This record gives sequence, C-alpha cells and structure tokens, in this order.
Amino acid sequence: MKKYFFIMFVFAMSLSSTIYAQDTKTVAEDFNVFFKKFNEDQKFQISRVIFPLKYKANNEDFELLDYTMTKEKYKVLRLNNKADEKYLKRTLSVKKSKATLEERGLDSGIYIDYVFELKDNKWFLKTFVDQST
Repeated sequence: MKKYFFIMFVFAMSLSSTIYAQDTKTVAEDFNVFFKKFNEDQKFQISRVIFPLKYKANNEDFELLDYTMTKEKYKVLRLNNKADEKYLKRTLSVKKSKATLEERGLDSGIYIDYVFELKDNKWFLKTFVDQST
C-alpha cells in the first residue's frame, strides 16, 4: 500500500510541476506596447538598444558603409512624433520576431529603416539603415 501511495504522490507532484511550468512561461512582449514606451521613456529606450549599435549609413559620396555607435554617442529617437507626419511617411511591418519601421521623406531625401528584434521575449532596436541623401 505504501508503494502505491508513493507512486501516486510522485505522479501528482510531476503533474503539478508540469502545470506550473506551463503557467510560468513568459509571453512575448507586445510590439505596440514596447514601441510606445520606447518613444516615451529615454531610459527604457537606451536599455532596449543592442550596443554597440551596428548600422549602415551613406557617406559624403553616397556609399552605404558600416558603422558602430557606442552607448555614449547614441541620441534618443522619437519614432512616433505626430508633428513629423507633415514631411515623413512611416510604415511599420511586424513579423513574429522582427519589426521594421520605414521612414520616407515626403519631398525630401529621408530614407531610413529601423530594425527591431525579439530577443528573450523582449523587443530591442538591433540596427538601422540610413540611405538618406
């Protein structure tokens, strides 16, 4: 009888630990919630940029080159400023683990893509490509 009770006890414990493990799985952060906070909170934004930030930008001869930016040189971005809509068109594409924000100038040479990546269920700015003229 003790053997039967012990087997039932072990089975019950393993079942409850499996249920607990399923309940504690972290859910991926919603991109829209992240993006809103990314644009409102400077400290949060800096904490969600992968440094050193690798990016591409045109040089003086309009050649697209690779660059790296340190945390100290980083300038806080405002990627949802409504006032910019007069001269910028923004298009956001969100996939499972990647999001791309395209900024295109209206009657200007602005042409920038910001790439965000889902890492450990949290969104981060991974890179950007600035092909502005």
